Amino acid sequence: MKIHLIRHAKTASVSLSGNDFDRKLLLKGVVQANVLGSYIQNKEIQPELTFCSMAVRTKETYSILQHLINVGKTTFSTDLYLCDRETYLKKIWELNHGKELMIIGHNDGISEFASYLTDETLSMRTSEYYCIELPAKTWDEVSFGTGTVIDHFHPSVYLLD
Repeated sequence: MKIHLIRHAKTASVSLSGNDFDRKLLLKGVVQANVLGSYIQNKEIQPELTFCSMAVRTKETYSILQHLINVGKTTFSTDLYLCDRETYLKKIWELNHGKELMIIGHNDGISEFASYLTDETLSMRTSEYYCIELPAKTWDEVSFGTGTVIDHFHPSVYLLD
């Protein structure tokens, strides 16, 4: 089984509404997401399902990626907004089908989730990607330290102001 973890691309530090939930991608984030999508495009991943936070920045990241890569059936969820690793675990433990999953989320939860799966300290930067392979046969067998990072990418994007 495989889990593809993606942290949303680079965002503005504030939104027009003042709500964190509404923060949009910066130009750097748009470029990051496109570079990440191009990288993943060459990997021939096949997620049957993608979980994505409902926050504006994760949905914008998703929108760019879904034009470049296979995302499978997508579920947008407010539960994934700034959630902790336990929320991610509950989501995957409830799955009863599929062998490949993608998650687009936020820190600190997505980094904690990746660290939990691999028993490594992983701190995901914006638009960073990890593919973690798990020996489990069903999603409810996924547990601490059983995952292995088999792919990792972070787009280096430098823009002049």
